[in-house]
Amino acid sequence: MNGVLVILEAVGDDLAAISRELLGKGRQLADALGGSLAALAIGPTTAVAARAAHFGADQIFTVEAPALSQYTTDGYVAAAMAAVKTFNPALIMAGTSFQMRDFGAALATDLNAGLSVDVTDLKVVDGAIQATRPSHGGNVINTYRFAAGKPVVALVRKQSFPEAAAQPDRSAPVTALAVAELNPRTTVEEVKPKAGAVNLTDAAIIVTGGRGLGNKDNYYRLIPPLAEALGGAYGASRAIVDDGWVPYEHQVGQTGKTVSPKLYIAAGVSGAIQHLAGMRTSRTIVAINKDPEAPIFRIATLGVVGDVNEILPLLTEEIKARLNR
Repeated sequence: MNGVLVILEAVGDDLAAISRELLGKGRQLADALGGSLAALAIGPTTAVAARAAHFGADQIFTVEAPALSQYTTDGYVAAAMAAVKTFNPALIMAGTSFQMRDFGAALATDLNAGLSVDVTDLKVVDGAIQATRPSHGGNVINTYRFAAGKPVVALVRKQSFPEAAAQPDRSAPVTALAVAELNPRTTVEEVKPKAGAVNLTDAAIIVTGGRGLGNKDNYYRLIPPLAEALGGAYGASRAIVDDGWVPYEHQVGQTGKTVSPKLYIAAGVSGAIQHLAGMRTSRTIVAINKDPEAPIFRIATLGVVGDVNEILPLLTEEIKARLNR
């Protein structure tokens, strides 16, 4: 089997951050397998496919067709199968968005392949793929080793790996693949953006508020301004979403969004188990709470014991001053 295949995603006119992460890790894994690194662009993503070479891809495959202008399970799986038959990868990597979860499960089924979802690490051990993923709110770390000889589909949690460094002078051959009789059972006629939608899962910095803020007015007075000063997004604990302070789209936790930003600031969040399950893999966690026994401090990189209503205005002004915002 021939190395690693990364399923590309695009944001606007560039590769998504998750794709740059996967290409960086994929390069390491392909080298460990003694194979090459390939990338697959499907439908609209083909517009930025060539950029995959800048982040380590040795070969790029594209599949374009009118039926692929919007995501459907049948269409994207058929496109991926064409690349798999051509490249014969040992490992297929993709992100963990809702679409990629649907796509990855269907592709693994059609390939009779191994599947691991919400992966936070991948290794090659004795020639076999080994995947690591957390479960039970992050209290259990599971390790899966897949038998060699069959492909493995790994859906990776965002910001689990560093992004590959860009090499603008690097290039790779681009091969357009054809898919015979592409007739998806589902036709997407229109996609409307959801009003008030928040992209927490892609945010590199998240500031989350909890019941320790006291009331809804304090939340909006303190949390969005700090997030804006940092160039991040703002989230909320389940408690204040249930109380009607903040829309559900901002909820972080097991029943909300699972996030893994580079910086997570929890202000007035006690740290219930379901909340920790949704953010404990963040690279740096700053907790601010007046209760020194709050569970959030157990996983915090930096803890500040104090009143968030006093600390956050000072922190926001200091950040604005240092960043000239």
